[in-house]
Amino acid sequence: MNPHDDVREVPVAWLRAQDGASRLIAHSGARWPQASFEYRAVHDVLALTLLFAGRDAPLLNVSQAQPGVLRTLVADDVEWAVWCQGCLDPGVSDLPRADKELATRAFRYLAASRLLGGSLDEALDIRTVTATFRGAGVGVGVALAQRVLDPRARRCHTNHWPDTT
Repeated sequence: MNPHDDVREVPVAWLRAQDGASRLIAHSGARWPQASFEYRAVHDVLALTLLFAGRDAPLLNVSQAQPGVLRTLVADDVEWAVWCQGCLDPGVSDLPRADKELATRAFRYLAASRLLGGSLDEALDIRTVTATFRGAGVGVGVALAQRVLDPRARRCHTNHWPDTT
């Protein structure tokens, strides 16, 4: 047995995409708590978008991505989800296994997440909570990514895309 067989692969591309997503969110001036559903949804959408947008030529930093390209990719939540799923399909993705596993996990979270809805019947003192809107992470994440990538929403006073090196 080769001692290197037990060494786990480092998901460099995924970590780079997550770092880029964090920087984009911070640069946008958005103030979602990092533990919130909104932050996780937008962070995962941006990380997946950066990861797959740089699939042919991996992005070394966010400034290599054209903001217009990223905005186009997140223009519609359904189209984004179809594109993202296609990028994860076997035979299409040439990502290393560790990167693909983490990207797949993030996409599944977005696609499976549900928002809670409910009602309160005060006469019976009963609170009914139901999980609704399956895949809410995709819709919420894409909508917030559009806001993050909207140049009018950014509070930065420079004329260039944030450097993440």
